[in-house]
Amino acid sequence: MPKISIIIPCYKVEKYLKRCLDSVLAQTFCEWEAICVDDGSPDECGNILDEYAKRDSRFKVIHQENQGLSIARNNGKKLATSDYIYFLDSDDSMHPQLLEIAYGLAQKYDADLVNFGYYNSDKDSFKKQQIDINKLKTKITNNPIFQGSRKEKYRIHFNVWTKLYKKEFLDGIEFIPKIHFEDFPHTFAVLSKKPKTVITRERLYFYQLNDGSISKQSGNPQQIRDYHTGIKSIYEIYKNPKLKKELAFLKKNLVPNLLKQQLGRCSHADETNKPLMFEEFTKELIDLNNKGLISWRGHKLSRYFIYKKLINGEKK
Repeated sequence: MPKISIIIPCYKVEKYLKRCLDSVLAQTFCEWEAICVDDGSPDECGNILDEYAKRDSRFKVIHQENQGLSIARNNGKKLATSDYIYFLDSDDSMHPQLLEIAYGLAQKYDADLVNFGYYNSDKDSFKKQQIDINKLKTKITNNPIFQGSRKEKYRIHFNVWTKLYKKEFLDGIEFIPKIHFEDFPHTFAVLSKKPKTVITRERLYFYQLNDGSISKQSGNPQQIRDYHTGIKSIYEIYKNPKLKKELAFLKKNLVPNLLKQQLGRCSHADETNKPLMFEEFTKELIDLNNKGLISWRGHKLSRYFIYKKLINGEKK
């Protein structure tokens, strides 16, 4: 039985896919299975995955009609046979010691979650220096949501590929289908369960700044609606009275950051999409304000006043 199941959704990433899969093969930790989901990719992704599966039986391939990243991940997770889950994006790659370090920390501290850092790059090569495991510095917490502030030295990230999960801890938690920016609602759903978490600042993941990625796409109203869907899903979880302190933290630290990104998308959209996006953003602001999620705390005051004008029906 493998000890870690790596879930790899694939769609239109043939340029980067072999590098991604090679980084899996290069792992110093060998007890893994890679569940690769070809999400109806129209390029060579499916053939590349089949090629690797023939070379190494630890690669398992699913070919499905295009259903989006969330469903691809959910379907891959259903087939996982290991005690731990890792989500790897197919245009990125892993440090050779990622699995060894993450699994070692999970075992050493009997952790539900291990969180680590990452590199950004727009190049094809990444730094892969040997890491001295004996010198790793860590922080242990039983309520990691409070490590979500940008000011924290040992910080929890919003994305899912900076985390190794105990599989049983993900029971009942899935990615929201058919939306962009699906990572942050999934992350905060996990954190609401207060997993015992090990955080290391060691950067073990190589994030490719891909011009074709969702985050690089030009602004459109659906992006605003999808962010709103994610925030609403988080609110539905954290409005539980038992999570009162956690909700207050998110109101001050998460919501301002997300709204800042939303405002930026609206402001930089083309002239066709801009009014439509501001219309959707205004609906979102009114909804979040009615939920008590918008106050001046945590916001830059100039942005807060823009939000209030939009809520009150005034021009920005």
